[in-house]
Amino acid sequence: MMKLIRSLYSIYMLVGLLILLVMNCASVETPNRLRKDIDLQGHRGARGLKPENTWPAFEEAIKYKMVTLELDTVLTKDKRIVIHHDSETNPVICQNADGSEIQKKSLYDLTLAELQTLDCGKKQNPSFPKQVPVPGTKLLSLEEFFDLVQKHEKKSKEVYEFNIETKFPDDESAPDSLVKEHTEKLIQVIEKYKVVDRSTIQSFDLRTLTVSKQKNPKIKTSALFVPTYFQGFLMTIGFGNGYRESIITKAKEKQADIISPYFLYVTPKFVKSSHDKGMMVIPWTVNAEKEMNRLVSCGVDGIISDYPDLLDKVVPRKN
Repeated sequence: MMKLIRSLYSIYMLVGLLILLVMNCASVETPNRLRKDIDLQGHRGARGLKPENTWPAFEEAIKYKMVTLELDTVLTKDKRIVIHHDSETNPVICQNADGSEIQKKSLYDLTLAELQTLDCGKKQNPSFPKQVPVPGTKLLSLEEFFDLVQKHEKKSKEVYEFNIETKFPDDESAPDSLVKEHTEKLIQVIEKYKVVDRSTIQSFDLRTLTVSKQKNPKIKTSALFVPTYFQGFLMTIGFGNGYRESIITKAKEKQADIISPYFLYVTPKFVKSSHDKGMMVIPWTVNAEKEMNRLVSCGVDGIISDYPDLLDKVVPRKN
């Protein structure tokens, strides 16, 4: 999935530079936002700056005043919620504590304790040259994450929001029982730490949203969408409104509070239509200054970026 997304991003940005004027939102009246302020979200903490989905990355997001900490979760063999993007171990970003290479292995076959023997901070992700390694960094359970955040909040008197994604195998082969179990355990932890009003559960697997709404309708839900190559190309050259309307309909059918598409979907009409249906718009993953500015002019409610430092610099905030 990530190789696909990186390829999409490179292709679309190259083509998009040639036709940006076609999609420019600046000349269109910005619709009223549903939030007072723009929701700045550090993707996987701050993947462009520190090892993804680790405490150093979340600290980096906090440093650059992100409103929301965005993270991924997988259910382990011993039914714990671990903060990790892939449903398999990732040799690109993690290694054994002794420095030896790891092999891909399903997280469903590993306990949290086994996963926490890995060093997921020493390797620099080659896709992010600005990323600074933090040797010895361990993976976190969701409970450990909330413990660390609450310690920081108590000390700093600041309060953060959380955008928590459920991850399953990329081929969407997860059985209904796994989706249900993962989502329900995630909600149990959110409730335990009393952050229901500050949490969003997001997923590409929209079954997650259904389970969440049934289990605790007070928790916000966000529907994630990524285009195919062909859909992305059409949207890049100014077409594809049918695809935009389709995902808005799907998100609304799932009673999503937020629609969170790949940024190419977003136009002023897309934002207005989503707002008219009572949904906020928070696109991902936005790593270019020009695109951040375009999205702000479209009236989005938030932006998810690998680079909280750039997001903090570019996106204006309301006082």
